[in-house]
Amino acid sequence: MRRGYRVFTEEETAKKPFMMYLTSLGWEYISPEKIDSLRETWKEPFILPIFKKKLLELNPSMGEEEADVVLQRIRNIRANIEGNREFLRYLRGQRTFYSKSEKRELNLRLIDFENPENNVFHYTQEFWMEDIKKDRADIVLFINGIPLFIVETKAPWLFNIVDGEVKDWRSHAVEQISRYHEEVPNFMKYFQMYMASNGLNLIYSATWNFNERNVYRWKTEEGKDYGLQDLIFSMLRKERALRFIEDYIVFFEQDEELSKFVLLPHQVRAVERIVNRAITGDARTGLIWHTQGSGKTLTMMVAASKIRRIPELENPTIIMVVDRIELQKQLVRNLTKFGLDFIVAESKVHLRELLKSDYRGIIVTLIHKFRGMPSNINTRRNIFVFIDEAHRSQEGDLGIQMRSALPNAFYFGFTGTPIDKGKIGKGTFNLFAFEDMKKYHRPYLDKYGIKESIEDGTTVPLYYTLAPQEYRLDRKTILEEFFRLYEEKGIASIEELNKLLDKVSKIKEVLKAKKRIKKVAKHISEHYKKFVEPSGFKAMVVAVDREACALYMEAFKELYEENPHSAIPPEEIAVVYTPMHNDKGILKKYHLKEDQEDEIRRNFKKRERPPKILIVTEKLLTGYDAPILQTMYLDKPMKDHTLLQAIARVNRPYSDGELHKTAGLIVDYIGIFEDLQRALAFDSKSIEGAVFDLEVLRKRFAELMGRAEEYLGLLRDNSRSWDKKLEKLVKVFSDRKKRDDFIQLFKNIQDIYEILSPDPFLRDYLEDYKLLLKLHRFIKAQFYPTDFERRELLKKTKELIRNSVDIETIVDGLPVYKIDEHIADTIKNERIDDIVKVYNLRRSLMRYIKEHQHEVPYLEFLIEKIESIIKRLEERQISAKEALEKVIGLSESAVESVRSYKESKLDPATFSVHWLLKSYGIEDVTVSEEITKILLSNEGWTYNQNLQQGLLRKIYRILKENGVKQVRERVKIGKDLLELGRRLIHDTRGSL
Repeated sequence: MRRGYRVFTEEETAKKPFMMYLTSLGWEYISPEKIDSLRETWKEPFILPIFKKKLLELNPSMGEEEADVVLQRIRNIRANIEGNREFLRYLRGQRTFYSKSEKRELNLRLIDFENPENNVFHYTQEFWMEDIKKDRADIVLFINGIPLFIVETKAPWLFNIVDGEVKDWRSHAVEQISRYHEEVPNFMKYFQMYMASNGLNLIYSATWNFNERNVYRWKTEEGKDYGLQDLIFSMLRKERALRFIEDYIVFFEQDEELSKFVLLPHQVRAVERIVNRAITGDARTGLIWHTQGSGKTLTMMVAASKIRRIPELENPTIIMVVDRIELQKQLVRNLTKFGLDFIVAESKVHLRELLKSDYRGIIVTLIHKFRGMPSNINTRRNIFVFIDEAHRSQEGDLGIQMRSALPNAFYFGFTGTPIDKGKIGKGTFNLFAFEDMKKYHRPYLDKYGIKESIEDGTTVPLYYTLAPQEYRLDRKTILEEFFRLYEEKGIASIEELNKLLDKVSKIKEVLKAKKRIKKVAKHISEHYKKFVEPSGFKAMVVAVDREACALYMEAFKELYEENPHSAIPPEEIAVVYTPMHNDKGILKKYHLKEDQEDEIRRNFKKRERPPKILIVTEKLLTGYDAPILQTMYLDKPMKDHTLLQAIARVNRPYSDGELHKTAGLIVDYIGIFEDLQRALAFDSKSIEGAVFDLEVLRKRFAELMGRAEEYLGLLRDNSRSWDKKLEKLVKVFSDRKKRDDFIQLFKNIQDIYEILSPDPFLRDYLEDYKLLLKLHRFIKAQFYPTDFERRELLKKTKELIRNSVDIETIVDGLPVYKIDEHIADTIKNERIDDIVKVYNLRRSLMRYIKEHQHEVPYLEFLIEKIESIIKRLEERQISAKEALEKVIGLSESAVESVRSYKESKLDPATFSVHWLLKSYGIEDVTVSEEITKILLSNEGWTYNQNLQQGLLRKIYRILKENGVKQVRERVKIGKDLLELGRRLIHDTRGSL
């Protein structure tokens, strides 16, 4: 290595530190050699001696025979997500075994969660797994010999080349784990979580969940990211690792489809704080503010489940309180999907009977059922009341009557919006936050704010744009009256808002004027067709009331009848509102049956299915999660909590191929956002990052394009000929960091372009954006030569390429060397820098290999060698001159191998083995034929270590008989032959 340079490799910066920190936490290391000796084959997931020993220790009434029966039952679990859930039930002690000594069924324990010291914790590296295919995991963590956590470590580079494709380290790791599910499912059915690290960050997710949206960045309890050591100490200390298995992994069943999730860091933190308060009783109230879209309901359910199972709480009662029938239905659906046992209080009388009879379990109820409830109906201290949307329901008589009925209960308030500055906020603070402020100088038991959520990628930022003035309400009269009454009444719910809107003079009259509705509908149609539909996302229209919803639907139909080419087809629009029994005329026309509404809800979440636009006024404005929803057309006056809750419908991230949602958009037809401080009257720190003017995004785009000037200058340089310009580009971007910086900058610019396009604002930047696209295509073609796809390009940008044929010309103009016996002279005669020659030759050689690898499989062997040379070059371990000499040598070897194959009468497999052995001085074809026959005779050696050792002994004997006397040399040749053999077997499978 050249002096003065530090090498950043996966091994040094990620893997070794990860292992060192595990050891510090008390996880015991087992070497790959040792762990292989404890497994009969690479098909064995468990460390059997340890597993059986702990199984017998944790189940004293179990004998060896029963242990074997349990192991066989576990082995028979299906290798899919259902099997993974079943195994988690085993881990959590939810299965039994028959004890012959006791002559009865007993609870089966694989892990002792109550006494962590009764378990053993091991880890290993380079863990081979053989099933459908063979894979090798970087790090695997075992508890009691059971593989539960799988870890991938990656180089710290922002981007890596993987099979010729450009990937950031996170995507690479996630894709690798996803591949394991396909290739080694009989291992993955046991693993419960996976993690990945680049030495700086730690990400994690549940196994059997392949959506990158559900891959999270771990943070410490304080919500900080201090470095890998603190992250691992926080996440993988033994007690926390056990909690993940026992409590923090959840399965949901919906629409006959099973999904698996693991809690986010803020959910883990909140659950642990709630549980700790329940146990210690240091205070009897607590406010949890987790911003809209960050999984508040799941936090409630996991906390409830955990509290129910804590022995010292003596079989507690948990009451989950909501204030709307729709929210109760959603909560019941979620509890059912989660698999928790619960009972719904069907009436005031039913709730009174449950409380009076001292019911133990989970009760779901509406706050209204506490009306008239007697004081002190249950004075137990182990009652826990979880109040959803706590800012809404606790002011007034109902909250007072509930607390009077249950005077000694714990009260935990959950809210998706912060404490506001008005009447509602003061009440919320006094009821839930007073004790925390007094004791701990903080208003919240746990807080996960808007800014933090966006930074974590849990939600996306929101932007608003004002519709033309002609559609907006008069600010000085109607809107001012609305603001004044809203602030006086202290509105906290949609129902209260609807009552208020009936009292504001002229507001509905103005908003529901048919002429205005048709104009707004036309404006929405034009905006949707230009901005939303081309990007593949969906939209929501929020109307002032149910009648306005129906009027909008009628207007969209009229527009389509008048001009089908420019309007939205009615079948792509759906109206959803609560039907009333006395509705008539237009209101009754759009009534939906329950199953029809359920189908619309489901289909709206799916990319390819209609509807593409929903028209709502109250329903679906809270609690409905459709990540593909990107744009909200707001035509209903709102403020504070109701406004934050509504606009949060468009803050969910979404990623699916060329669709990548990086922001949500609100088009304001009311004028609410003209005075943002009044529209959202919260403490400025609480709502930091809640919503931005779209103009901020335009300024950000201009700023990023300004930063791109240094790159644009490279293409605009007219003082150089085209070939010299390309040469300059290769020299500049041969620096790995400069490539990374450009790719990241382009990604940021592209994200904003996808939101703004076809905004007229972009007109002045369009040619420069095309130049950046050209440069991006050049970098992909030159430095990542086997990746010609455009996976990282988004929908509108791809369309721009299709409509601008000159963008790809930069790729067509790249020099290609003819790979033949004269390649060394060709390179020598080129009057350009060695670094440029290296990348030009590498790309040319990759193309040559692709053309001939079906004839000479050995050539695939060279790809890894080429990439190894480039990697060493970019890590500055070798000079450009050294790298060039090595790649020339490989090129000559490739040409000679193809020529020799054509002259020989050998089949591709035998020739590839012959060519490899020839490089070590063994030219006897009969030796090659004998070894090829050994390699292909039984593919079992690729996953069975005993078979592999037997195969190697045969190969070593043949090598020794043919003059390879040194043991080290025989081992080296044997290693190469095994790698080539695996490729040959893989190719043989692929051709069947």
